[in-house]
Amino acid sequence: MDIAIQHPWFRRALGMFDYDLYPYAATTISPHYRHTLFRSFLDSSNSGISEVRSDREKFTVYLDVKHFSPDELCVKITDDYVEIQGKHGERQDDHGYISREFHRRYRLPSSVDQSAITCTLTADGLLTLWGPKLGGGNESSRSERNIPVTRDDKPNAAVSS
Repeated sequence: MDIAIQHPWFRRALGMFDYDLYPYAATTISPHYRHTLFRSFLDSSNSGISEVRSDREKFTVYLDVKHFSPDELCVKITDDYVEIQGKHGERQDDHGYISREFHRRYRLPSSVDQSAITCTLTADGLLTLWGPKLGGGNESSRSERNIPVTRDDKPNAAVSS
């Protein structure tokens, strides 16, 4: 039975093709180039990854902003949201010229102490926004304020659980 499933005609009948199992698996592309294409696809798709964590003690946002410097980022709180914006003008890279811009908005839990929220940027481009939660469900004041982005020159250690 294993031999029948391995035959291309049976895999097609099941709806499985080589490219379903491994991207860029065309037989005309050598294995070296297939791996390189796949790796570059993964690397390009990792840009801008965001992770939000909220537990009893704190609210944390991790955001990959490796293409931006602290002066190209704006972090502010407006009512129940934190907004993170980044913009840089045209600059040269390996493929030509590129400019980038993003805008992310996250809802803050009502128990987060907005006056104590801090924001740091590591040397390898991980922006970390952190705010402690108030005990007893008290709500902090809801007003607009900018949060400075401070530079942390240590590279990012893996984000631990």
